[in-house]
Amino acid sequence: MTPAAAVNDSGRGRGRTPRAAVVVFPGSNGDRDLLEALNLSGFSARLHPAHMALPADVDLVGLPGGFSYGDYWRAGMLASRARAVQSLPAWLAAGGLVIGVCNGFQILVEAGILPGALSYNQPPRFVHRWIEVEVTPAALRNQSPWFGQARVGDRLRMPIAHAEGRYVHPQGDDVIATRVPLVYCENPNGSLADTAAVLDDSGRVLGIMPHPERACEAVLGSDDGAALFQSARQFLTSQESA
Repeated sequence: MTPAAAVNDSGRGRGRTPRAAVVVFPGSNGDRDLLEALNLSGFSARLHPAHMALPADVDLVGLPGGFSYGDYWRAGMLASRARAVQSLPAWLAAGGLVIGVCNGFQILVEAGILPGALSYNQPPRFVHRWIEVEVTPAALRNQSPWFGQARVGDRLRMPIAHAEGRYVHPQGDDVIATRVPLVYCENPNGSLADTAAVLDDSGRVLGIMPHPERACEAVLGSDDGAALFQSARQFLTSQESA
């Protein structure tokens, strides 16, 4: 049963707007951007403090970009111990969707929810610019709710802003090939196999280093990122009508 599938005392049920929670950590700077992107895409989204367990009445959880806890020790490591993140596995068991953007991706990896690690860019530097990513067969092979509106080979224009965005995996790219829905057209950070995003086995958890929430309106430079959030909403509303 998905969080949107049946009426219960948590407030979930048919015929309503999907709900989302954006977790706010000390040092988050993309929380408002992610909140706005979700609301623009048809969600009823709210901010949620990291020190509290996740609410049961939401269908989607977003972990925003930023520098949680100042990136001390490793980016995302301290945030991965926050109560909201520690409650994610139990929350996911009910069938919800999760997106971790930039620092949120780092947090998901540090928490063990996504495989591999994110390390310092090669060469070491902070990169902040627009890039293009390409949709791979893995996006459709996993039937991920995040890519319902995508086609293999589509190119999406989004901004990046990170210093620790180089994706690595100790067993190499063959292990993760079926989990990588987006690759960089021109690798900006030295990521293994040009990896720009990673899915979990279910396809419901997406970690992405570029910022789709900052590419949801043409006036910002691109609205390509909106397709991810609209795909997620479409999936959740279809689950309600099933």
